[in-house]
Amino acid sequence: MKKLIGVMFAICIVSVFASGQKRKQLEGTWKIAEIVVTGDKGGKLSNPQPGLLLVGQKYYSFMYIPSDQERSPYVGDVATDKEKIDAFDTFFANAGTYELAGTTLTTTPVVAKNPGFEGGGFARFQIRLEGNSLWLTSKTGDFSFRKNGRVTPAAGPPSETTIKLVRLE
Repeated sequence: MKKLIGVMFAICIVSVFASGQKRKQLEGTWKIAEIVVTGDKGGKLSNPQPGLLLVGQKYYSFMYIPSDQERSPYVGDVATDKEKIDAFDTFFANAGTYELAGTTLTTTPVVAKNPGFEGGGFARFQIRLEGNSLWLTSKTGDFSFRKNGRVTPAAGPPSETTIKLVRLE
């Protein structure tokens, strides 16, 4: 029995150490290099517009343009309603806290472009780290939003998104 307890204790220590190592590998500044989406609106962006994931010890910030097309700047000093809608629809942004458990990264936004993602929303990603590359994979139901006072999984046709990032620092 003592031997079994000792083995289990050793496994726990190794798991905690491995989790800490993976967390340290995740910390840094990452640039989006590729986005692959499956499903009805699937496709591959081999040369996506700018995007950054910043990961600290507890907090993250994730902003990107989910397109390979440059965003249109406003024509005048004051944006039209259409320009505002186009700008909103072509930008993804949120920042908050994160937890890493094995290969599952859960982000919980404190602030987000989508107000329903704040205040209880969250996203889960399966991660893969190899050298200076990081892959984040999520499915439609891996995102939850606050709607009508409840947090519910994202609706929509089934899809899977894999975002490849490369370390900047």
